[in-house]
Amino acid sequence: MIKIAVCDDEPVMCECLEQMIASRLKQWDEAFRITCCTNAVQFFYGPLDYDLIFLDIQMPNLNGVELAKQLREKGFEGVLIFVTVLKECMLDAFEVEAMDYLCKPVDGQRLERALKRSLKRLRRKDERYLTIHTMNWCRNVKLKDIYYCEVVNRKIYVHLKDGVLEYYGRIREVEQQTAPEFIRCHRSFLVNPDHLSEYRDGQAVLENGERVPVSKNCHALFMKKVMEYMGKE
Repeated sequence: MIKIAVCDDEPVMCECLEQMIASRLKQWDEAFRITCCTNAVQFFYGPLDYDLIFLDIQMPNLNGVELAKQLREKGFEGVLIFVTVLKECMLDAFEVEAMDYLCKPVDGQRLERALKRSLKRLRRKDERYLTIHTMNWCRNVKLKDIYYCEVVNRKIYVHLKDGVLEYYGRIREVEQQTAPEFIRCHRSFLVNPDHLSEYRDGQAVLENGERVPVSKNCHALFMKKVMEYMGKE
């Protein structure tokens, strides 16, 4: 899932851009979540669990260029795209390694090109793997294809979309390879939040209907990370 933020002090512009982005991503069958914010300062102090951020430049209290610089200093490594009427700020966009610079009113074709370039970069970055090696075989498994991992009597079970891989290993080593994407919900379980459908009655319910227990010891941290992932904290 691609997580997108639109930060513009004009609510109408936020809504318009959100609709333009959503319509194209739906056409391309991309899973996405879009969050809109009209306050740059509030946005800066919120969670930065985004892959792609669209930033207006002319905003009160903290303009988009300064916000972008502070986001980079804060550690944001995702894609930045400026959306503004100020063509003269284009050089500032390069300083913060912005992917693109869209002028208002936003042209649909320009937006499409910017989105396609962003998706291409994000896919390269997100092609992370869990490396499994035993005495007899070795395999790389894409993290995005894993629903959850569990350990039973020193045997690791990697639950995928199309089956289960079994091998002897340590859950801590799996956790190290899948951090920070996967969430520890139990001493024996790690969950991929991309496939999390809901959390109910002490269980994480996945898209495929499977349920994974969430222990009392892990509950608080699990909820915190899920809320951060959903961009609501």
